[in-house]
Amino acid sequence: MSIIRHLIRNPGTRYFRFLTNAVRNSFVYTDFDQGFMSSVRNCQIEGHVRVADFTTICNAKIGRYSYVSSGTIINQAEIGRFCSIGPGCRIGLGRHPSRDFVSTSPVFFSSKGQCGTSFVASCHFQENESVVLGNDVWIGANVVIADGVRIGNGAILGAGAVVVSNVPDYAVYGGVPARLIRYRFAPSQIDWLNELAWWNRDDTWLRANCRSFQNISRFMADPEVDPTGSKVLEFAAG
Repeated sequence: MSIIRHLIRNPGTRYFRFLTNAVRNSFVYTDFDQGFMSSVRNCQIEGHVRVADFTTICNAKIGRYSYVSSGTIINQAEIGRFCSIGPGCRIGLGRHPSRDFVSTSPVFFSSKGQCGTSFVASCHFQENESVVLGNDVWIGANVVIADGVRIGNGAILGAGAVVVSNVPDYAVYGGVPARLIRYRFAPSQIDWLNELAWWNRDDTWLRANCRSFQNISRFMADPEVDPTGSKVLEFAAG
């Protein structure tokens, strides 16, 4: 069977699958750019989203103005708006039991046949949990995010971090395992930004106020930055 799989996955067949997937997605999603040899399947995607070369994304929801850099793998994740995801990241790759179960091998708890066979007829452990990224999240290169983790709005994950627990809003995390380095803003500023939820404003508002984004104090003091009277956008799949 492995020889047959190798024949099916020859370079010509892989390119054809990429081309078919990319053409389909060009009709399904609005203002969406899919990089060379990338695969995007079973996703909900807003406009102005970019996926770079050799990236695999499945079972995901991606908000507008977000991008995913090359060589990243994402499975079962909800990604907010204005997120920046660096190259080589691994987000939501599955779980193995680390407590109670005698063995971590899936032959004892999964019927998916990861080893080519299984000792059980049904699954006895939840192998996947969704990863949730808030809005305006920046993830550096080669970051690993474990299943079930929630990343808050405005958070930053340093390159090479291994994130195994939830990250608060506007926190900067790094290391293995990832730990808090600092917060980007004061608590009152973080509360103000979350209440404003600028990522839900329409493009007209964003363009009119983009200069104030260069400084948090100026942004908060700008009389034009008004939470009321601006159009709020609900997430809509492309």
